[in-house]
Amino acid sequence: MRLHNALRVPVVLVAGMVMGPCFAAGDGNLEHAAKVLESAKTTLSQAISAAENQIGGKALSARLVRRHHQDMYDVNVIKGNELTEVDVSIDDGKVLGSRPLEHGHVAKSKPAATEQPGRG
Repeated sequence: MRLHNALRVPVVLVAGMVMGPCFAAGDGNLEHAAKVLESAKTTLSQAISAAENQIGGKALSARLVRRHHQDMYDVNVIKGNELTEVDVSIDDGKVLGSRPLEHGHVAKSKPAATEQPGRG
C-alpha cells in the first residue's frame, strides 16, 4: 500500500469523529446529516482528493458542514507550513472556494506596512 493511501484511512476516520459533534448539537441535525450523506453524489473520500489536488497538499481533517443554507464538505489541507480550508461541493465534487487558516481559524489579512516620516 502506498503511503498516500495509508494516510487517507486515518483522515477519513478522524473526519467521521469530527463530523459527529458538528451535527449533534441541535435537534434534527444528525438526521439532516444522514440524509445529506445518503443523497450526496460526492463522497467524503472524493472531496478529500479534490481538496488535496487543488492545494497540492495532504488532508488533515474533513467534515460535512452547512454554510449559507448549503451543505458542503470542509477539508483542511496542509502544504508545507500552511493550512488551507477548502470547501467542496457535495453535488459534483468541485472546489467551491478556499482560504488560508491560522491556528485553526480563517487568517486575517495583515495591514500593509507603512513608512513613518523622519525614520530612516
